[in-house]
Amino acid sequence: MKIRLNLTKMKISFKKATAFFFASFVTFGADAQDVLKYVNPNIGTAHSRWFFFTPAAVPGGMAKLAPSTNGHYGNASGWEAVGYDVRQNTIEGFVHFHEWQVGGVSFMPTTGPLKLNPGELDKPGSGYRSAFSRNSEVAQPGYYKVLLDDYQITAELTATQRVGFHRYTFPKSDQARIILDIGQTQGESGAVTGSAVHMIDDTHFEGHVITYPTSMGLTPNMAGCPGHCLNRKRSTVS
Repeated sequence: MKIRLNLTKMKISFKKATAFFFASFVTFGADAQDVLKYVNPNIGTAHSRWFFFTPAAVPGGMAKLAPSTNGHYGNASGWEAVGYDVRQNTIEGFVHFHEWQVGGVSFMPTTGPLKLNPGELDKPGSGYRSAFSRNSEVAQPGYYKVLLDDYQITAELTATQRVGFHRYTFPKSDQARIILDIGQTQGESGAVTGSAVHMIDDTHFEGHVITYPTSMGLTPNMAGCPGHCLNRKRSTVS
């Protein structure tokens, strides 16, 4: 009788332990999702490195999307603050790749007269860059959104493990476009040594940019860094 009684207690205890473990596991999963609300991607974005601010990305993902306020200025000495700077209030494009010594391709939606250069930070209207307000900016893990004030275009970015997604919502206009900057340095990458973009059909285009890391002088056998893009264009008019 004593043995049976003990086995019964053990079964009851095991069931309770299993139920407790399952409940703990479910609670942990919920907590893991809840902690994302405490993440602030903007921490460290004053005088920051090229790859510090990539809100539209997933851990270990290949595509890391983010806005760029000064990316085309480059990184000649290797330690300049370049990319997104919280102290600057204009955006020159939305860049698809942010890695150590790798940058590109930059997308910029615009309306109105065509401008072919991003322009200078201290010269409003000198290029296609646009002013924006931090009040319209949303940066959270896996997602970024902002209103480009000069064009009244809403830009949204997100990504999966291998693919980045851009969505641009335009106002009604007969002069609307997306500029792909494939010829200028982006962030910490070296000079562009090859690039091309062409239309596949009415709704798809593809392209590539090849750059060399800025450490080429130290490691002359390092290979170039190609960045490829395949895009489907769809129009959304607000």
